[in-house]
Amino acid sequence: MIVGSVVTLIISRLFGTAWTSVEIGIFATDIIALFALVYLALKSDRFWPLWATAFHLLAVTVHTAMMVAPQISSWAFATGAVFWAYPMLLALAIGSSENTPVLSDCEIDPV
Repeated sequence: MIVGSVVTLIISRLFGTAWTSVEIGIFATDIIALFALVYLALKSDRFWPLWATAFHLLAVTVHTAMMVAPQISSWAFATGAVFWAYPMLLALAIGSSENTPVLSDCEIDPV
């Protein structure tokens, strides 16, 4: 997710983001991130990757909606695209806070 954020920042700085149409570079980055999240969700036994994937899928859906209906206002597009990042970060924060390392049978708990 960090790599996706950095790439999105670089693309938006280089090409500008007017939010008046779909930004192809940012859309491609989001699609790659979605595939990575789907892979993580399928391989993980935790719940947060499922939630993060679902929220990111909604963000990609906003891009797709803008491709299908370009008359969507730039404010609605920008708000919809940015909004879903916050629940995705919340899922990551909850997943990180609930992650406790599993001790093997031969390890001693330091507490």
